[in-house]
Amino acid sequence: MIKKVMIPAGFLAVVIAAVVVYMGLHRNKEAATQINYSGIKGINLENVSPDYWNTDSVHRVAAAEDGYYYITDEDMLVYFDVDSKEEVPVCARPDCAHNSTSCDACLKGCVVFNIYYYNGSLYYMPIENGMAKLCRADPDGGSREIIGELLPCDNSSSIHLAFLGDYVYAFDKGTHLGSDVEYTEQIIELSLKNGSRNVVYEVTGKSISVANVKGFGDKVMFTVIESNKDDKGIIRVKSRGIFAYSQSGKNVSQITTEDVNDYYFDNNGDTFYYYVNGQGLYKSDINSEQTELIFKADKYCDFCNVSLDNRYIYLNNGMYCNYFHSIIDNEAKKYVVLDKDGKVVNEIPCPEALDMFFGDERYLFCLNMGEDRLMYIDKQNIESDTEWKEVFDGPIYLLDWKNINK
Repeated sequence: MIKKVMIPAGFLAVVIAAVVVYMGLHRNKEAATQINYSGIKGINLENVSPDYWNTDSVHRVAAAEDGYYYITDEDMLVYFDVDSKEEVPVCARPDCAHNSTSCDACLKGCVVFNIYYYNGSLYYMPIENGMAKLCRADPDGGSREIIGELLPCDNSSSIHLAFLGDYVYAFDKGTHLGSDVEYTEQIIELSLKNGSRNVVYEVTGKSISVANVKGFGDKVMFTVIESNKDDKGIIRVKSRGIFAYSQSGKNVSQITTEDVNDYYFDNNGDTFYYYVNGQGLYKSDINSEQTELIFKADKYCDFCNVSLDNRYIYLNNGMYCNYFHSIIDNEAKKYVVLDKDGKVVNEIPCPEALDMFFGDERYLFCLNMGEDRLMYIDKQNIESDTEWKEVFDGPIYLLDWKNINK
């Protein structure tokens, strides 16, 4: 059996593309941030896609009704149940042994480590002639169809998807961040009904990127980040703020110009949480238009991603530790669990994490160093548990590597 590299190629591609030293943090700035409340009032969260997953990360795990989909280190798509710890290749061909790249579960030649489950269907992105396309499949891997074209792509591209209503939105998070070549980044809107394609936002510049695209109500929200070198040659990364595209109005508005890294809504759209780099987590009451700082940044959580479930807020500092790896190494990686008023409920160390995925209502996930080391914590014990458990008993070997190239 051919021994595979311990660090997944998808993780390296995203990190190499996006890892620049994050320095523009503006610590101790505590003034209340300015929000364009009119741009986010009246958002209804009844039809929200699974944005609790970390949109800054590869989307290697997708939650379905009773289990999860996972892309193995061999690029094989499997379905698993956390309790049974059994994985099933997502291929419906009765004559398939699931041991070659011709198996329908094999996602080689697709955008690396990205799988999505939305409204009863699987979605992934095969690459054809330098273009990422959107493919929809049945949950068992049976019927598949190409819906349309997304964005130019190669095997190292970091294209991500966000779903809202009858549309999917594609963006490239990290391919051009840190590049000295001017490039136009786009958010592509693709109809899930007829494959019609529309550019809803674009921005041109050097070392610029669209990030954290999420759908709420009829709004597709996102951030724009950029990096540049100062007179000492130090590369700084800064957010231009949060923007929102209205599906009904077909226009883009700016929600804030603050250096926001990530955000999320709660209370059916009445409460807005957002993390300002170097300051911390803000809680904004949209109806009263009142904002307060509820969690102050520190040297280990100066730059965090944000997620929520029905009970708690979740922060992770994984990207921050990657950016500052020479100063703050993996030992500082952690999830911080907060109540809705910002009180720390639990801190969960994650020192071996390659990727930090957040999770859903049931589990918190991360991917540790090693082959297929998908880890979880049961959220029933989220207030006290700090010990990660492995989903799988060991690496998942499906492909016949001795004959793979014959």
